[in-house]
Amino acid sequence: MMESSPHTKFFLIVLSILISCVLSFPAEDSVTALEKLAYANNEFSMKLHRTLAENSLRNIFFSPTSLFFALGMLYKGAKGQTRVELRNVLGFNEAGLSDEEIDESFNKLLTEIFGSSQNFTLKTANAILMDQRLNLIPQYKQSMENFYHAMVQKVNFQRDRNEIVRQINAWINSQTGGKIPNFLDDLDPSTVMTILNAVYFKGLWSMPFETRDTKFERFYNYGGDAKSNRVVRMMQKSHRMFYASSPDWEMLELPYKGDRISMVIVLPKQRDGLAAVEDSLYPDQIREYRSKMKMLTVNLTLPKFKIDSSIDMNRPLEFLGLGNMFRNGANFTGMVQNERVRVSHVMHKALVEVNEEGTVAAAATGVYLVPLSLSVPREFKVDHPFCFVIVDKKSNLILFSGRVIAL
Repeated sequence: MMESSPHTKFFLIVLSILISCVLSFPAEDSVTALEKLAYANNEFSMKLHRTLAENSLRNIFFSPTSLFFALGMLYKGAKGQTRVELRNVLGFNEAGLSDEEIDESFNKLLTEIFGSSQNFTLKTANAILMDQRLNLIPQYKQSMENFYHAMVQKVNFQRDRNEIVRQINAWINSQTGGKIPNFLDDLDPSTVMTILNAVYFKGLWSMPFETRDTKFERFYNYGGDAKSNRVVRMMQKSHRMFYASSPDWEMLELPYKGDRISMVIVLPKQRDGLAAVEDSLYPDQIREYRSKMKMLTVNLTLPKFKIDSSIDMNRPLEFLGLGNMFRNGANFTGMVQNERVRVSHVMHKALVEVNEEGTVAAAATGVYLVPLSLSVPREFKVDHPFCFVIVDKKSNLILFSGRVIAL
């Protein structure tokens, strides 16, 4: 048996890949456990997006669902104040989710939402690597396998640290379609457990852009002078699309093949108006705005872009209220019997590629619809900073969230 130590750590590693993605928000009258979980996930997503964006001058891309899965697996083994904080920050209280509903809805999410079709691929995978000297509580292991479909494997972190890093990178590379081959360089020597989650999406626009229409145009980077602006490849198309507008922003929905996932772009009307839009990101408003969108003919100009994001989530999660799990007083006695453990790092890696075949979007307040004649196309030119979310229509789950402020 291992000696009890307040400094024994485990890593939480979450990553996500998006290749050509999009969004939409359905309105349901009855509230199921899965819809409650989606509500909790979306609240967590918007709070984390605002936290990451505050006082930041960088592009952001992350998967709230990926983090939500990993933290949900932690919650299952947490006790005391650690459990209280996780429950609050993950929105389980606000969504009215019981512990039984949490397990059932995570399982339902895996079986009903994630998977592949002829139009797209949307998959997630969970894994737990634990030191061979740890005694994982049988009920916890059973829950991880039954409800979270997690692979649980015992390893020797002290002896085989380099090999474990190689295995983790190989697993991540496999689960993300080869898009993240080298996620991890090393592990802390005191690591005794690693919880992994990967999310991968690949889809095609239902109405792809023609490559021959892509042209070089100027993108006005956030807060920059003329010298910081860049000429980039801009995709263009004219089609009937769902559109809405407020005094401060415009919103456009771009569907993917299969009409299951779609992208909503929220474009501030002021070139440097992104911060105000992000401050107003709330799931209920996004859903309301989506329901008020009208089909109009739109001339769309959208940049091709790629965001490769690596984020140490420790500080953002602490800011949201998850401080206890990082400290020596962390309580994960519902997970491990013979060792006091705490979380040392929550590492998140996400990548998005947007091109003529696919893409991503987000929201604000006070929507009204702009009356336009269908014979007069609306110009929607994304030539300055914008934000986005990607949502699964079936569950209303925000899969990805991001912002582009510079190209």
